[in-house]
Amino acid sequence: MASLSTVWLFTMRFPFGKGEPFLENELPVLCAHFDKVMIVPLFAQGDRRTLPGNAEVVQVLRDPYAGASVMEVLRQGGTYLSCMSALALEAPSPAMFRKRKAELRSRVRQAMRRAADLERVLEENFDPSKELLYSYWTVDWATVLALLKHRHPEWRMVSRVHGFDLFPERAKDGWIPFRSMHLEAMDRIHCVSQAGLDTMSLLHPAHKEKFHLARLGTEDHGPGPWTPSSALRLVSCSNLVPLKRVDLLVEALMRMQRPVQWTHFGDGPERARLERRIADLPANVQVELKGAVANTALMAWYRAHPVDLFVHLSASEGGIPVSIQEAVSFGIPVVACDAGGVREIVGPATGRLLPLECGADLLAGTLEELGSTLAGDRERRKQVRAVWSEGFQAPVNFGHFCASLLQLMG
Repeated sequence: MASLSTVWLFTMRFPFGKGEPFLENELPVLCAHFDKVMIVPLFAQGDRRTLPGNAEVVQVLRDPYAGASVMEVLRQGGTYLSCMSALALEAPSPAMFRKRKAELRSRVRQAMRRAADLERVLEENFDPSKELLYSYWTVDWATVLALLKHRHPEWRMVSRVHGFDLFPERAKDGWIPFRSMHLEAMDRIHCVSQAGLDTMSLLHPAHKEKFHLARLGTEDHGPGPWTPSSALRLVSCSNLVPLKRVDLLVEALMRMQRPVQWTHFGDGPERARLERRIADLPANVQVELKGAVANTALMAWYRAHPVDLFVHLSASEGGIPVSIQEAVSFGIPVVACDAGGVREIVGPATGRLLPLECGADLLAGTLEELGSTLAGDRERRKQVRAVWSEGFQAPVNFGHFCASLLQLMG
């Protein structure tokens, strides 16, 4: 099978720390299709995860927070003015541009410095006839690549777009700066859900031909165990931030009469507040906050512990949450709110899709109902797993994505 020499993968922190765990599923497939994968993190903080043999980390940036000096800006005055002009044109209003002008100047200088550091590395190590630049998010690194595209139009580059880097309403002032530059520079932008693809096409119809659907996927760890229990065993997995609305689940548990065992994976700034609210839960509800764990540990937990229902209450999603894909792969039914691409995996075959503005009473009633019916239906659990098998297997979805990259290179 023909392969490119190298794909350069630009991440936020991966493979450092515990973030971007979904790349743990994608990276082995990239490594199977390309001779080498060069991983370029924006920040290198935390422990480094184990990588396939043909994946290599390249730390390009001398200081990720530094901006171009005054002399560098003067030497590249055309680049600086071009960026500021693009930002002025794409801003929601002239007043918004003026309000944020100082911040935008700083961000342009930062992008220029990062681009200079990256260009020095690529000019010595990059063969545009056989290699590809791939930004995992359509934000910081995508801006840097857009600057380099002007200087090297023959360099081919693609990006993925997920949620915070897709929906303007999730950004400060409803604006994702540099978006016009991303759209011009990227040869393709891969959306991880149909909802994301539809949104990008609606917001940016002039670039519609660049947008492609490329769903994520998870590995097959086999069906999860299930045994009867007097307690309803719930699991959730998300960062503890307001967007994920984990407090809504606490409110629902306040209303439940039956025994409940709730296990949550994930950590964040909302933890202390949630712990105070959890302390007020009735005695029939037992809670274990596992904190942030490695994805391998989470998969091992699913293989060993029976789960009745997985709960996901996020107020906004760009893609199809990997946490739901993982739960469904074990045959665990899901109760989730209708955000972003969630409806592409949660429905009658896999559980219950609730309105986005779901209240605690509706959630509690749904958990009571499904906990008494769907959770213990072994045939339905097989059906849940079949939905995952048909649409969310990592080797299949990422294999299609890699084929798309190969096709782009001709």
